[in-house]
Amino acid sequence: MPREELLLFEPIRRKTHTVLALCGAFVAVVAGIARAEPGHELEHRLSGATSRAQAARADERALTGDIAAQSKAIDGLESEIAILGGELVTLERRLGRSQSRLSALEAELEQKTRALARARQTLRIAQARVSNRLVEIYTSDPPDVIAVVLGAESLDDVVDRLETQSRILEYDAGLVDQVTDLRERVTRERARTAWLKGRQAEETARLARDTSARRSAYSNLVARRDSVASLRSARERSLASVQVERRQWEAQADALEAQSARLASIAAAPAPAPAPTPTPDQHTAQSSSGFVWPVGGTLVSPFGQRWGRLHAGIDLAAPAGTPIVASAAGAVTYAGSMSGYGLVVVIQHAGGIATAYAHNSTIAVSAGQTVAQGQTIAAVGCTGHCFGDHVHFEVRADGSPVDPMGYL
Repeated sequence: MPREELLLFEPIRRKTHTVLALCGAFVAVVAGIARAEPGHELEHRLSGATSRAQAARADERALTGDIAAQSKAIDGLESEIAILGGELVTLERRLGRSQSRLSALEAELEQKTRALARARQTLRIAQARVSNRLVEIYTSDPPDVIAVVLGAESLDDVVDRLETQSRILEYDAGLVDQVTDLRERVTRERARTAWLKGRQAEETARLARDTSARRSAYSNLVARRDSVASLRSARERSLASVQVERRQWEAQADALEAQSARLASIAAAPAPAPAPTPTPDQHTAQSSSGFVWPVGGTLVSPFGQRWGRLHAGIDLAAPAGTPIVASAAGAVTYAGSMSGYGLVVVIQHAGGIATAYAHNSTIAVSAGQTVAQGQTIAAVGCTGHCFGDHVHFEVRADGSPVDPMGYL
């Protein structure tokens, strides 16, 4: 049984089903279902295939539009990411340089702190020496100049000794002044270094905040880009699936349309020249239109719309093997298997009217044969697409299906 024939009788599938799922459904139906819904005729299948192909094309257009919009969004995000990425690189470089300067200032401040501590210690020592010298001068007797003179070997020696004492005092006092100046200078330098370090720390903290904000914005943009790219990939997969599905339905619609044209040509074919009327196997009462019921069964499905599709005939349930008779005299234009109809007989009558009898278990006539009204032409069965034993009976006027109840 062709795969596309079975699909027309399955419930409408959701658009998001993948092609593998559809193909799996085809195989499952072919392998596991011997009988499908009753009375599904060519018009049903053609209408369903056409509508599904149209729906697939609409989905394809929508998905293509979504993909184009998402691609445009991704391009915009990529541009923003490139700009923000350049800003982030610049900020990170500036932050690195600022951190290096801050580290250098911290090291310098530590060095100046140690130098200040040494200067303070040296000042304390110099001040102690001067203090001790002064104490010695004030607590000792005044120098005996005569003793100095007498103890000297010469006048020059006297002068040298007196100048030496004076220079010692002057050196000690000068050392104190130098150390004092050094301490004050180191104190100023340390204060300036501490101020520079504070400024640099503020600059570094500001750069760190800016860099962190740029990095967060950059990460958010990348995440948005990846999310849109993921959606686009999903749309592309759906588009590929819909395209395959659309091609399948279009191919099926083309095949069904060709089959419909074939059946219409059979039904519209001119009746052959009258031939001797064979003796009928069964007689039933004629209607006002001159037709009889093909089988004495129960009407289980009328002509008209069913599940959103045209049911092009009526279904008459009867036990398997029940004889089916020609509804009116005419010529058999087709007798054989036809896709979802199973074993089918088509009879051309006068006035451009044709009748079809489908789902038969056996056929008792052949194409080209002339039959009488009430003559057995087939037996009830369930071939093709059906759920139970019945005959699907169609009446076509110039190839187009009409309600058989208007002829019975």
